[in-house]
Amino acid sequence: MTRAASPAWGVCEDCGDAYGLPMPTAAGKTGAALCIPCHTAHLNRHAAESQLEALTAPIVGAWAAHWTRAGLPFADLLAMVEDLTGAGMAADYGDAYRARTLRHLRRAHAAPAALPEDVAPARVTLDLEALPALTTCRPADPAHGIRRPYFISSDGEAHTIWPAPDTLTIPQPDGARAVIFTGHRGRTAFFNRVNGAPGYRVPAHLWPHVEAALSGEGEWA
Repeated sequence: MTRAASPAWGVCEDCGDAYGLPMPTAAGKTGAALCIPCHTAHLNRHAAESQLEALTAPIVGAWAAHWTRAGLPFADLLAMVEDLTGAGMAADYGDAYRARTLRHLRRAHAAPAALPEDVAPARVTLDLEALPALTTCRPADPAHGIRRPYFISSDGEAHTIWPAPDTLTIPQPDGARAVIFTGHRGRTAFFNRVNGAPGYRVPAHLWPHVEAALSGEGEWA
């Protein structure tokens, strides 16, 4: 596809070497145009930052709570954090200290042999025929505490499709669709735990109901 074929395409604002599409922002507006490699790099950086926060927050929080209960003043704890991170050093010295410390920690602690469950593997193989095949849509039943429409698959199991996951939809020759959950709000986690399955096979007549469920329509509040 050339730039002329789609006026929305623009030169990537990161590398300037390729065309890309404007990326949506959290506020629902149009952001910078990014090519595929640069957009992928953005997603990886975001995933790394989010994982760092998720891994360190419980440890640092528990440490602070423990020593506060033991009687150490908050100012002392804050000073320890500043010393550990080099926050009190001059800018050049602080940068060098953090870089040296990070390189040392990277060598001292090897990457885990197995990926954590919430990190997507580099390659995943899915057998579309093995995905649950939806056959029936049942309406919400507020009187019995069923807040959302749900679906019955060919094996008789009930499935609730919760709204807002990132999905990949693959049309099939017979009009059916394979819907695969790829993550949530741009954070990749291939096997979507909320919806309970990696995806579904959806016959053509049920697609409007699945599309409505993914968009949050039909929920009883």
